[in-house]
Amino acid sequence: MTTARERYEAKTKVVTFRVNEEIYNDLKEIMADSGLSFADLIKLGAGIVQEEIEAKIAEKNDMRVKLEQLRGAVQTQKQLVIEVVAKEKQAQHEALNREIEIFRLFDLGWGIEEVMFKTEKCRWDIAKYFDDWAEMRGEKDKIQAELLKKCVRRHMAHLSEHIALRARKDTLEEANGQLERCRYLLADPSLVTEPERIFFLTEYLYSA
Repeated sequence: MTTARERYEAKTKVVTFRVNEEIYNDLKEIMADSGLSFADLIKLGAGIVQEEIEAKIAEKNDMRVKLEQLRGAVQTQKQLVIEVVAKEKQAQHEALNREIEIFRLFDLGWGIEEVMFKTEKCRWDIAKYFDDWAEMRGEKDKIQAELLKKCVRRHMAHLSEHIALRARKDTLEEANGQLERCRYLLADPSLVTEPERIFFLTEYLYSA
């Protein structure tokens, strides 16, 4: 019983020939570039199985094109990642500088209203910065003052709504007087009396 190797050798013949080193190197370079074997090159030179070898070359070229496309896609993705990281770092840098500037204003004694107009940011953002700053600096008194001012502003809004609804003359005068008092208190919270402080905090601290 013959082996597979013996059957293969019986069906095929070996062709060998020698070439000088220069031709050998040229053949090796062609093989590396084309992906063809020595046998393919011999067949190609002899005009044998031309279509088969051309199909093999075309497949090799198609693989090269796809490989280049893949490399290009990978490079593009890498560039996108680099740009995203750079933007994130820039955003973090800007946020840190903004926080430092706002904290500096609070250190100078500025209130939430003043910093809000200076930075052109909304009250919610500045209030959050203020809370962080006050916690970091241990400024409990300033936190309480800002809470009180917040309550005073809510009372002013309530008074303005009451006035807009055309209250009676006697209550209208009282409301205007309270409104004027609130303006003074906003300008200088230290003027708030203890009864006023209790009223504002009780009525408006936890209101929506």
